[in-house]
Amino acid sequence: MDQRQENYKEVITDWIYNLKYILSVYLNNKNVPSDHPIYILGHRIDIDQFEIEDRINKIKQLVQETIWITYRRNYPPLYQSNYISDTGWGCMLRVGQMAMAQMLKKHLKNHGDKRDEDYDNIILAFADNDSQENKEFIEFQNSKDKQKAHNFICPFSIQKIAYLAKKEFNLDPGEWYRPNYILFLLELLHNTIPIRASENLKLSVFNDSCLFLDQLMNRMFEAKFETDKDLEEQLEKTQLIGKNSLAIFVLTRIGLDEPNQKYLKILDEIMELPYFQGIVGGTPKRAFYILGKINDHYLYLDPHYVQEAENKDQINENKMFNRTSYSCKNIHLLNQKHVDTSMGLSFYIRNQSELLQFWRNMKQIKQSSDDFFIFLSDSAPEYVDYSGQLEESSNKLNDDDVVFLQ
Repeated sequence: MDQRQENYKEVITDWIYNLKYILSVYLNNKNVPSDHPIYILGHRIDIDQFEIEDRINKIKQLVQETIWITYRRNYPPLYQSNYISDTGWGCMLRVGQMAMAQMLKKHLKNHGDKRDEDYDNIILAFADNDSQENKEFIEFQNSKDKQKAHNFICPFSIQKIAYLAKKEFNLDPGEWYRPNYILFLLELLHNTIPIRASENLKLSVFNDSCLFLDQLMNRMFEAKFETDKDLEEQLEKTQLIGKNSLAIFVLTRIGLDEPNQKYLKILDEIMELPYFQGIVGGTPKRAFYILGKINDHYLYLDPHYVQEAENKDQINENKMFNRTSYSCKNIHLLNQKHVDTSMGLSFYIRNQSELLQFWRNMKQIKQSSDDFFIFLSDSAPEYVDYSGQLEESSNKLNDDDVVFLQ
């Protein structure tokens, strides 16, 4: 299908979303808690309670350093559709992309070349306009020879995600993405066509509020561990050398119609861990990428802002614009009592010592509370296979009441 431009109804819809975003920014920046530590993406920041401006500036700095991915318009029509924008329906997709970008940023900072080039390569990986590369990707997916090496620059583009969503879930462009859908698709894309220097980052999505140590160890060491042995003791052995780092997503619930107050306290403890890398979640009507917390408020990035799409050549040519286009200068805060109960918790584990400490931290939180909502086990039951199982989610996350007009 040939490229087309937005019609007037689509332009008006974009304008409404951007107006609502601006109003949200104005209201949020007037409510920054002043006397509590900040926990954001595995870091704790203590700032004197009287230095309010310093506190706000530090939050803004941390937010700006996180890759921000939003609605985009005027890219080539998505697979088997007339959609040239994800305005009004793609917020969960964009939140998933942000969570994936953060994992890559964290990993390349530890293992990559530690140059600006790594940052640029991450942004390129999420370029929306990759029509020619997407054709090659579809051919690759339909090929019987999956062993042949392919160098895809934009593995997490909305073009590829839309194609796989149709193939895996019969999900058409314009339909809502559940957290399990987008995380599964990102796992599939990363484990099939990772970007340069991220080949030793293994992504695993755990469903049903479960987390199994043997599966984490299998991914890190690329070896099968016997379930009748003490896995923690094996992790402590110096002769074990982990081949990979881990990006972990745990799909869970913290209540039914509204958050359970006891679960929120446990979630606070989880968000204070140094391995925490955000939440794929939001409110019952809108998806947000939650970065951290200040007291009883959550810091988040909002994808509900419409920007112009760029192809990978434009991104390469306009790197300074890129860093503006993918960097949010605004603070968004959400009272925890308004958070949606369905979410995906994310963690980055660099090596075996971090995996051991992460597991012990999680067990310690569990032992200190009878209300721990994640099931921890050294070994997964034989009938559990997360590589190919996605249970239907009852989560309520969708977009707000502005309908996307085609």
